[in-house]
Amino acid sequence: MGFITENDLTDGISGRVGNKIVFRTIKGVTIATRRPKATDAPSTAKQITHRENFKRAAAYAKKKMLDPVAKEEYLQMAGDKAFHNAFSEAVRDYMVAPLIESINVTGFTGVAGSVIPIRVAGVNKVVSISVTITDAGNNLIETGAATQDDIGWIYITTVAVAALQGVKITATAKDRPGKEITFDQIL
Repeated sequence: MGFITENDLTDGISGRVGNKIVFRTIKGVTIATRRPKATDAPSTAKQITHRENFKRAAAYAKKKMLDPVAKEEYLQMAGDKAFHNAFSEAVRDYMVAPLIESINVTGFTGVAGSVIPIRVAGVNKVVSISVTITDAGNNLIETGAATQDDIGWIYITTVAVAALQGVKITATAKDRPGKEITFDQIL
């Protein structure tokens, strides 16, 4: 992909030129790319799955563009980045699941009121995190919602835990489209 700047000949041009070059203008920037080639090869199962997922993502984005509040949120997420707009951000939001990178248990001593930081990738993507703490026998100790502060997500325990050996902390992050991802940390 080539970017064309300050060229009076190609300024604002769009469409195909010959059989090899296609011009597009996006957010005032003219781009020259190779013309896509058609293929006769049958689609793989992975390609079919991806296309179906993309169709669902586009339908989700179309629905969100009808909601002025959601559209504004996605517009803010797009910012001034080149080639990003509210629709493309909504598609990306649907396509990319949230990711929990880690649960920091260094401050968890078993005392009620312990703070457990939860690190997530793409902080704007996650809308809620629920935390479940179970003992070594998989018996429920407590469950609740994490809160978001300026630094990230944190969970504050409400129940004292006598034995930390084998305790499992499970964080489940949910994004705007409703996808969930779970991360376990065993002590």
